[in-house]
Amino acid sequence: MKPDPTDLGPRIRALRLARGLSLAEVAGGTGVSEATMSRIETGGSQVSAPHLYGLAQMFGVEIADFFHTTTPLRGRRSLTRAGDGTAFSTPRLEARLMAAELRHKAMHPFVNRTTAHDLSQVGGLSGHAGEEFLHVLQGPLILMSESYTPLRLETGDSLYFDATDPHAYLTDKGAEARFLVVSSAISPHPLAQDTQP
Repeated sequence: MKPDPTDLGPRIRALRLARGLSLAEVAGGTGVSEATMSRIETGGSQVSAPHLYGLAQMFGVEIADFFHTTTPLRGRRSLTRAGDGTAFSTPRLEARLMAAELRHKAMHPFVNRTTAHDLSQVGGLSGHAGEEFLHVLQGPLILMSESYTPLRLETGDSLYFDATDPHAYLTDKGAEARFLVVSSAISPHPLAQDTQP
């Protein structure tokens, strides 16, 4: 079931308050301005994928916790049927989180889609903790990064890289790229309290 994007702000706020953190503390710990954090919590601004990574790290939760109000199941196996998954959109891309109900995963798999062909459309380059493996389901996909020249990937190509290197995903003008991204898990932030069962 596709979640209502307007639910994200209140869930982020609830997680912040449950940990006794102020907006200023969260802003300082994630590199997001206090004003932007306030807009995210009230639904006035969309949350980007890098923001979600930073918030998950600071709160000591899984990214899936932002999309589910029920307690996710613990387990060693998760089936996501074609077309299923937890869908959400950011200014950078459309994403679908796979295996969302599993807690304490070592990997976070997403199927992403982008039609952006210019860095200005995605807000520039952005990095986050961890590493990424990507596999192009439908190309072309152009990986922009701070450390390397633009890399053009075609259908079937794959790449493993350090996600702390600021990066962005683009495609050709008028094209659509679909790609699987598997991100490594994020270590909990020192301010986070482990409230999970």
